[in-house]
Amino acid sequence: MGVALIWGINIPIMKTGLDQLDPYVFNAVRLTISACVLGAFALTEYRQGHRSRPGVSRTRMLIYGIVVSGIYQLLFLLGIERTTSGNTALIISTVPMWTALLARLFIGEKLLRIAWCGLLVALSGTVIVALQKGDVTTGSEYLAGNLCILGAALVWSGATVVSRPMLKSISPLRLSATAAVIALPLHLLLAMGRYEESVPSLQSVDVWLVILYAGVLSSGLALPMWNFGVRHAGAAHAAIIQNVIPLIAIVAAWLTRGESATRAQLFGGGLILSGLVIMRYGRQNYGVMPVAESETKRTGPSPQGQSPE
Repeated sequence: MGVALIWGINIPIMKTGLDQLDPYVFNAVRLTISACVLGAFALTEYRQGHRSRPGVSRTRMLIYGIVVSGIYQLLFLLGIERTTSGNTALIISTVPMWTALLARLFIGEKLLRIAWCGLLVALSGTVIVALQKGDVTTGSEYLAGNLCILGAALVWSGATVVSRPMLKSISPLRLSATAAVIALPLHLLLAMGRYEESVPSLQSVDVWLVILYAGVLSSGLALPMWNFGVRHAGAAHAAIIQNVIPLIAIVAAWLTRGESATRAQLFGGGLILSGLVIMRYGRQNYGVMPVAESETKRTGPSPQGQSPE
């Protein structure tokens, strides 16, 4: 839920930043900040004695870093610049569905019928809320942006599924920090030749506030929070939380701009919350034991000085 809150606020904030700064420079600066923040926390974790378990594939880590911190970040950046926030919210709402399907195909993570019902109910509510934003459009001028956001949704779903087995051996914080550092050179190279013209914009305090929010929280601390949720709740159950993002956007608009919610938005919000409750009920009463608990019971407690993560 914390991740949904951070990301729900991030979409309009990022659009504001991209209006004032070159997108590639914006990405390079915010992701440099993210890598520094995550690296500092990962180093602190290491000094406290937390170690990864043997068996973490370096090749898989490299691929994961390139995909989630490289390709995904680039597609999302290009998409959010080229399409409306309503289109973005609508397309991103399909992430839980893609994640559930990919988790079933590639790691055998099954959802019971009651969980699928909850997922579909939440998806329906998200679609209703997104359509009420008023800027959902199928105009050809937004096609490229819509395709980029769809690609980002598929990439993020795939990365979420791939991360689940790795999180048995490495901590969520270590995985996020490693991915951020691996992909950072790509974003720095893409911004080459654009830094000088961006200097005037970087003198604005407002721009830096946007960059710091996106760097420290959205593409920073939210990533290990997300990985922690995936590790303990499963890929599909964690992904459905993203459907809360449109609700957060509605509340933020009401608090900051005085925009009142429509009846359709309230109805859609009720469906989203109902879907979350149904999925949680199914997991608690009928689902499989979370990975963290099952691993502990099968292998026993971790050796002294090592983290169970």
